[in-house]
Amino acid sequence: MQPIRIILRAAYPASLESAVLQDLVRASVAETAEHQGLPTPTTEIHADRIEILVAAPGPVAIALATEVRRATGLWHRRKYGTPLWLGE
Repeated sequence: MQPIRIILRAAYPASLESAVLQDLVRASVAETAEHQGLPTPTTEIHADRIEILVAAPGPVAIALATEVRRATGLWHRRKYGTPLWLGE
């Protein structure tokens, strides 16, 4: 199966520069994949986006990214009062 790349864009240009936030996002990706029975995806984190590379059918990859976005976005909004992802 060809891996699928999903990109989540941050609400602000430097939103993802924090090492703590990067660790949280990576952990969320790994935990969500494990919960769904998927192999651990490759997660690339840049200051303004994350890229998740997962070997899964398209709808499953989108569901993974959706859950990561929901969980991390909710955490960020509760902790800092601002959105983490573009379009929240």
